[in-house]
Amino acid sequence: MKFQIIWKAFFAVKNEVKAARLIKQIEIITGHPIVSQQFEWSKKNPSLLGAAFVSELKDDMTMEEAVFQTLQIINKLGTAWTVYSPVIFKDSENPDEVLLSFEGLHEGPSFTGLSWIHFTLETDSKHEYGWEHASAYGTNFVNPD
Repeated sequence: MKFQIIWKAFFAVKNEVKAARLIKQIEIITGHPIVSQQFEWSKKNPSLLGAAFVSELKDDMTMEEAVFQTLQIINKLGTAWTVYSPVIFKDSENPDEVLLSFEGLHEGPSFTGLSWIHFTLETDSKHEYGWEHASAYGTNFVNPD
């Protein structure tokens, strides 16, 4: 099964170019390619640039392996993460397909320029069949209505 990590972060930077450089550093540190990224300035705190970006885990693996690998990846970005128990469920539209959601956040990462970061590990099998992660790719967390 294929998996992807959906990242949502706030960067203390002056422009999107600098945030893109930090995302590139995250890509290098984690060793997994970033396949999508979007930015939006925070209205509540204009000094922070919100970003949503997606990493794909490279290999087919079990859910347990994906959770373990994700824990190894996030610890490369800092320690003291808050993680939530993985949730495994059946897809109502495709009952043969099992989905996984595992998430966590870090409010004080040691990564310079990174103010806050959240991750969600999800199965990517629906994505292969044309399912769009509209909420995952969006920056609606930056300025919620």
